Amino acid sequence: MDTTALLKKMTLRQKLSQLTQLDSSFFLKYGTSELTGPLHGMNIKEEDVACCGSVLGAIGADVTREIQEKHLAADPLKIPVLFMLDVIHGFRTIFPINLGLACAWEPETAEKAARISAKEAAASGIHVSFAPMEDLVRDPRWGRVMESTGEDPYLNSLYSAAFVKGFQGNDLREPDRVAACIKHIAGYGAAEAGRDYNTTEIGLNTLFEFYMPAYRAAVDAGAAMAMASFNALNGVPSTANRWLLNDILRKKWGFKGTVISDWGAVEELRMHGAAKDRKEAAYKALNAGIDIEMMTSDYLQFGEELVREGKINEAEIDAAVLRVLDLKDRLGLFEDPYRSASADNEKLLLLCEEHRKAACEAAAKSMVLLENNGILPLKKGMRVALIGPFAEGKDILGGWGCTGRFDETVSVYDAVKASGYFSEVTAAYGAGFDGADDAELEKAVKTAENSDVAVLLIGEHQDMSGEAASRTDISLPAAQKKLFDKIVKTGKPVITVIFSGRPLLLS
Repeated sequence: MDTTALLKKMTLRQKLSQLTQLDSSFFLKYGTSELTGPLHGMNIKEEDVACCGSVLGAIGADVTREIQEKHLAADPLKIPVLFMLDVIHGFRTIFPINLGLACAWEPETAEKAARISAKEAAASGIHVSFAPMEDLVRDPRWGRVMESTGEDPYLNSLYSAAFVKGFQGNDLREPDRVAACIKHIAGYGAAEAGRDYNTTEIGLNTLFEFYMPAYRAAVDAGAAMAMASFNALNGVPSTANRWLLNDILRKKWGFKGTVISDWGAVEELRMHGAAKDRKEAAYKALNAGIDIEMMTSDYLQFGEELVREGKINEAEIDAAVLRVLDLKDRLGLFEDPYRSASADNEKLLLLCEEHRKAACEAAAKSMVLLENNGILPLKKGMRVALIGPFAEGKDILGGWGCTGRFDETVSVYDAVKASGYFSEVTAAYGAGFDGADDAELEKAVKTAENSDVAVLLIGEHQDMSGEAASRTDISLPAAQKKLFDKIVKTGKPVITVIFSGRPLLLS
């Protein structure tokens, strides 16, 4: 596709639409009364949606194909949309969280996880994964620790490149590949006090020696996209940081791909105090090098005015649009806007036996044995008691397991019982995350007393980590400590299995 020739056919308004990303609800309402006039308070009109460049959050081949078909019928220039989604540690087949994958010390395991994720996501119509997240983290109170690969810049860099290779391969035109989007540029993992979205102050030596290498590794590996971080870095919000996005990312590192904002981050420049209104926010983001504005409409509302006033040169907008069009061309969307998206491919690939086996192997490699005083390995034929909220619970996929399903999840109890390794397998809840019921505690004690060994399955609920899930207290919930003490007092051998999205205080 001659994207330069295509660009020349576009009006300025159509160009700004290409730089706007909307969620799937806008596209599923073509021709309905809800799309006449403003929608969602964003003043988005039907003609804007018709020329929009990308879609966020659409899941399923039937849905993405429907949106693409309606869009191509409505868009005067027949430019296909990009579908993007947070595919963090698996699509339908869920792998260990990224922090867990890092504990395997095998970048090739991460590459395989990304390869399988790409196959499944592509079968559902996804073109871009908002991954890998390679923010170096030193404060485990931060909720997004679970998305990272830890605190070592060298290990982070190896994993970063492995994820990109797994998602993209050598040719994005392969229909079962997706584009990788490295995030979050830059230093998001240094949020003060571990409070999500908080500001960061990072000295240049620390920034470039510790925080930047993993991002750079993804760029060198050919990542097609990059996402600017929510935080202000040394006083300047990344969404408005031209030095970061232009001088470092594009000029120094040679990044040729597309840069996207995080959700609503352009408009949030006002909250940072970096822009007095939405018009200035649009100007600062465009000037900094943000090609795609995610889920706000400041470019659309004020871009034409900024060009008329001479504050933004239309050539800068053209360059951004070309980067978006070139990504679509690299993915082969102009030749086949649907690629491998089909219900048949979903049935063939999603949660297939090969993928489940790979996820199981990755989980085994990711587990960390902290201490063994002779209890392990357990002997065949023993009577085992599984105790705690994770014994029979199925909410064990981890944060950002967005497309995984609990009804397809195998509990620890079901898996251990099905193995046939033990003569008897019993389970008791014992205590959860907010409190402990005396009757439940007593049942757990009796279950342990009637066994040869007690396995305590405790830790954080998956909603206790992830975005906007920072914690001031990273020890075990008090109810689980009480459960632990009671089970230990039975005198039975105890094995403790920790489920968590961050390092926990286990003292």
